Amino acid sequence: MSDKMLDKLAKILNQAENASTPEEAATFMKKAQALATLTSIDLAVARQHTAKREQREQPTHKTITIGQPRKNNNARLVNLFIAIADQNDVKVNIAMNSTFVIAFGMPSDIEVVEALYASLLYQMTEAANAWLKLGEYKKETVLRRVTKRDAWGPYKDLVERPMDGRTARANFYEAFTNRISSRLWEARQEALEKVKKNVYTLPTTGENGVEYEVEVSAALVLKEKSDEVKDYYEKASTAKGSWKGAGSTAHTSTTARRAGDEAGQSARLGSAKAIGGQRTSIAA
Repeated sequence: MSDKMLDKLAKILNQAENASTPEEAATFMKKAQALATLTSIDLAVARQHTAKREQREQPTHKTITIGQPRKNNNARLVNLFIAIADQNDVKVNIAMNSTFVIAFGMPSDIEVVEALYASLLYQMTEAANAWLKLGEYKKETVLRRVTKRDAWGPYKDLVERPMDGRTARANFYEAFTNRISSRLWEARQEALEKVKKNVYTLPTTGENGVEYEVEVSAALVLKEKSDEVKDYYEKASTAKGSWKGAGSTAHTSTTARRAGDEAGQSARLGSAKAIGGQRTSIAA
């Protein structure tokens, strides 16, 4: 991504950070994702130009740290990263212990995903921390299987126990990520709708060596970029086996899911410092 375009994205992130209402923050979030999508289209066009006019961007891959070993919610943080990557033409390999991911795609797309992830990760963890302090989840109970003993020996029984903080946080993260995934998908579709009728003029070279220009649609440009990333991924990826993922929580916290969904709906993107900066420490 060019410095000019990166600066523009940073300004939108700042506007989201300083939004006065959740509605205003949501608007800037859509703008940020739309810019990422539209920039991707423009860069995809640029990639097909000859080196004389602009240096061609090539697919690459990058390892990105997600969390520390043996933390409970690493897999749910990976789910957040994947939700963002899916809407920005980036493929992802995941470490078996969910401590890091390998992102495959165009450098500009990977950069956008990192920026959005750093911002949304901060918003999610801060919102969860604030909500957990309220202690609302403690009013809920869950059925847990325990071992009891009677005259005939030990036996299993179900008893009610208070909802614990770890389970509540997991539910919060899942609901937040689901809402973010929906919002990013909507933002991408809106951006694509705006440019679906656009026609790009690209230089090409015929079999006889004669250079000429052809007109292609935005959809074709994006498909060609997607195919290029897919081909690169198939050659560069060394992943084996399958990632189990976070799965669903064993117990459902209605209050945590409601709070997580609301936080995801009103999430503000992080500040410009999130771009290329250090991520905040996270609570797992």
